[in-house]
Amino acid sequence: MPTSTKTKGSDSERKVLEHAHRGLQLITEYRPKLMGKVQAFMAEAFMAEAMQPGVLNKQEKERIALGMALTQQCHYCIALHVRACKHAGVTLEEIMEVCAIGIMMGGGPVLTHMAEVERALNEFYLNENGDPI
Repeated sequence: MPTSTKTKGSDSERKVLEHAHRGLQLITEYRPKLMGKVQAFMAEAFMAEAMQPGVLNKQEKERIALGMALTQQCHYCIALHVRACKHAGVTLEEIMEVCAIGIMMGGGPVLTHMAEVERALNEFYLNENGDPI
């Protein structure tokens, strides 16, 4: 990765995830019953089960999820799945291959979302000198 400094301020991927979390909190405040059901379905039932190792292991599933986040052009999802890839042990080189496939499938619009990938990599994969951690 040719970058040498971490992204700071409002562009931080951690901040993006914090904003998404605050948005969920706001909806929960006004529609708690509805959001309780959505959260239970997503976190406890569906997402947790879908991401459990099966025929595909956790790393493979996270690589697929990142590729799909790219093609869906969801900057929240991109940040979330780059972070999850790090936790699952996906390498920086594997992420770059996923991105190449995403660009192949989604073209220019996905290419522009590489900025989101770079910010997430700066947050979760690289130190202040731009070296992998």
